[in-house]
Amino acid sequence: MDRRSVLVWFGGGLAAVGLGGYHQRRRLRRWSDRDALHAAQAIDYPTVSSPTHLRPTDDHLTDAIDALAERVDAVRERWPDEDIEADDREIIANSRRQFELAKATLEDVEERRGSFGELSTTERLEILDDLRRALGGAEQAVALADLQRGDRERDDVLADLEALYDEYETVRDDLTYVAHTLSWAVTAYGELNEWLDDVRGSIRTGERYVYGEGSANIVEPQNSAARAASACARIGDVVRFRDSLEETAREDSTADSVEQELDDAYEGLNEQSDAVVEQVEFETQDGTDEVNSHAPDILIREHSVSYGGPDDAYEEGLVALAVRRKVEHHTYTLILPEFDDVPATRQPGASIPEFDTTGADVRDAKDRAAAALDERIRADGDDPLVRHLCATLVERLERQ
Repeated sequence: MDRRSVLVWFGGGLAAVGLGGYHQRRRLRRWSDRDALHAAQAIDYPTVSSPTHLRPTDDHLTDAIDALAERVDAVRERWPDEDIEADDREIIANSRRQFELAKATLEDVEERRGSFGELSTTERLEILDDLRRALGGAEQAVALADLQRGDRERDDVLADLEALYDEYETVRDDLTYVAHTLSWAVTAYGELNEWLDDVRGSIRTGERYVYGEGSANIVEPQNSAARAASACARIGDVVRFRDSLEETAREDSTADSVEQELDDAYEGLNEQSDAVVEQVEFETQDGTDEVNSHAPDILIREHSVSYGGPDDAYEEGLVALAVRRKVEHHTYTLILPEFDDVPATRQPGASIPEFDTTGADVRDAKDRAAAALDERIRADGDDPLVRHLCATLVERLERQ
């Protein structure tokens, strides 16, 4: 694969070496460059969306609406309007805002209930996510009332979170990765793993809140209770999605457990990535000076994450999500050798490389990127993992 092909496909250095480097290292002295840059910004990319495999049914959404409606009614029971309006303390005002948002979400979704059949799967997931966040907002107001009146204690909230974490671990450990292809497993179960990982994040954040300093008897526990309510509902969502995914997979007679294949894929990608990195030169010559190449910039940006990387998911036992994230990282590992002789656009000290990139170069690069992406989608877009990577790339390119 030549340098132009790699630039087109991965785009990791496009902003830095193209538009970013252009603006930093050169002045816009020519009208033609300015016009070419504007033309580059106007270039469209093929429309592609990452396939979603989590499909909320009408019953699923209806149950979520009913759950939110129950908590909204609980707020009204505990906080008559005159009580809230008469108390101007910030903790009351914040809970009222959360309740108003929850109530508005409920009203909006109720109005759309009759058109659920017309919605795409992505739109259904967005509605479900809105309902779960609103549920947490309503619970925050309920918890505040209970805490203030002594009907709930801080330790009660903590006990709820601990029980939820036990439930999370049970659901996580009971996951069976049944699929007819490894690519489908990475995307479908990777999405399910991500949903489950959000549950874990909510529980852990709730635990930090409940141990918070300051007005720990009321302020922090009410936030923790909100997290717990949302996480509890999402665990139920995960179970429904898990059952649906397995049912879909078993419709193909070749479907079987692919957990070992996922684990092998993860280890294999690690080895392949390490082998590529070992061959990369992270410094290059710019005239008589040795400067950093652009390769370490890509490596740092794509691999050096403090949380949420492939290893975090793998250690947590979310193997499909780990593989999906590792595939994303590996694509950027593959580009590193193509930039080991390109100076980085940011250098320590006074050694700043100069580029002769023109606006026309940027425009042409974006044209090639759009054409190559369209070709890839046409060739392999039926593969769910390819489609996921293409959708991820489109998001990057649209920001250039």
